[in-house]
Amino acid sequence: AFPTAFPFSATVEGIFNKTVNGVSISDWSTPSVGGFARFNGIDNRPIYPDGYRTGTKAFVLENTSRGYGWSANITLDAQPTKYLSMMAAYTHTVAKDVTGMPGSNAESAFTYVPTVEGPNNIKLHNSQYNTPNRLVASLTAHDNSGNHYSLIYEGWQGGRNYSYMTANDINGDGYNYDAIYVPTDQEVADNEFRFVSADDQTRFMDYVHNDSYLKNRQGKYAEPYSLYSPWVHRVDFSYKHDFVVNFGKTVNKLQLSFDVKNVLNLFNSKWGVAKYLNPEIGSDPRILKYEGVDTDGFATFSTPASIHADTKTFTPSYSLGQAWYASIGVKYVFN
Repeated sequence: AFPTAFPFSATVEGIFNKTVNGVSISDWSTPSVGGFARFNGIDNRPIYPDGYRTGTKAFVLENTSRGYGWSANITLDAQPTKYLSMMAAYTHTVAKDVTGMPGSNAESAFTYVPTVEGPNNIKLHNSQYNTPNRLVASLTAHDNSGNHYSLIYEGWQGGRNYSYMTANDINGDGYNYDAIYVPTDQEVADNEFRFVSADDQTRFMDYVHNDSYLKNRQGKYAEPYSLYSPWVHRVDFSYKHDFVVNFGKTVNKLQLSFDVKNVLNLFNSKWGVAKYLNPEIGSDPRILKYEGVDTDGFATFSTPASIHADTKTFTPSYSLGQAWYASIGVKYVFN
């Protein structure tokens, strides 16, 4: 125990969820990739042959037990004086599933999950809709003259979760949602991962070295929905003043309020602004283009012109919703 001279509390909470009868979707007209040929080299994903499908597409909803999630939260509350209160809370969330069913019909829900071996072979991955980190804090004060002040901070990472993919269909399954392999420098030097030109190789590897997610993912396939939008930090300010209104024998209250949302943005246009995927990259980060198989059976790649050492993965979103704004309010409270 930690004795304090004022009211103080710390609360720790945890939640764990396990998927029991979740929903997934598969295409029964697609055979197993076990007998398919594969590329040579480190990215040895299967190659779907022409006419691989038996009959027409047959999408079937199925149950799955693959998936889980957990969330941990710590909250601190303190009241150093009767006029001042403070709170801070941090939440970390992990959510894994095989599909968030990201579509309006069976085929689109089946299609829009990045995979390596095709949408019938989805691996467990980070949830499309997860916000992994969130931090909130507040400072409130009041006095005996009817004044109320508050500062509220909120910071979060994620909310816009992206997947690194190829610009086209590499495995021939007919679905353009193929996750990229992120080669190590040694694999590129050993010609285990091949580019069509030295310029394509240089620009791609320079981008990998400057991107925190890709740099830590070298030697593995990029995971679906695991590129999180950067942290956003925002502070709101609120001031309220209470006026006593005597109405006969009844004492009511008239409250005037002045609020500023995203107050940091008032002082600097770069503060409190969320960053989203760089429009130069596109609506999805498709940073490799499959250019065919070479005589050695290796997949070869080119790098889009927008990808190079100076490319920023995320750029600020300067829109009306990111700007500060102020409001004035009046409220009459009856007793």
